[in-house]
Amino acid sequence: MTELNAKERVLVALYLEYQKDLPMLENVDANCLGMSQQMFYEAIKKLENEGFLNNVKYTKPYGVLLQFAYLSRFGINYVEEKLKIDEHLSKPEKLKEIARKLAKGGYNEIKDIAIKLAAELLKN
Repeated sequence: MTELNAKERVLVALYLEYQKDLPMLENVDANCLGMSQQMFYEAIKKLENEGFLNNVKYTKPYGVLLQFAYLSRFGINYVEEKLKIDEHLSKPEKLKEIARKLAKGGYNEIKDIAIKLAAELLKN
C-alpha cells in the first residue's frame, strides 16, 4: 500500500464510518486521527473541493460540521481503488481487509477505527 497523506487518511476514516448502516460522519474528527484541527479542516476542504465529500459546513477558525455531509460515489471508489479493496466484499470483510492493510502501513489510528467498526457489524 502506498503512503497516505492527511487528506487520504481523513477520507479513509470517513469511508470506514460510511460502512455503518447509520453512518455518523461527525464521529470522525481531528482527535481520533491524531492530527491538528487545522490539518483536519484543510483536508476536509480539499476533499469537498475535489468532489469526494459533499454538504460540509464550516465554522471559524477551523471548525468542521459533518452532520449532514456524505461521501460521493467518487470518494468511495477512490478509497476502494487506493486500498485495492474488492467492492463486492461484504462490509465486515471490507473492514477487516482495510484494517489489515492499514496495520501493515503503520496507520494505527485508522486501523483501530476499522477494527471497532468490523466488530460492531459482526455483532449485528
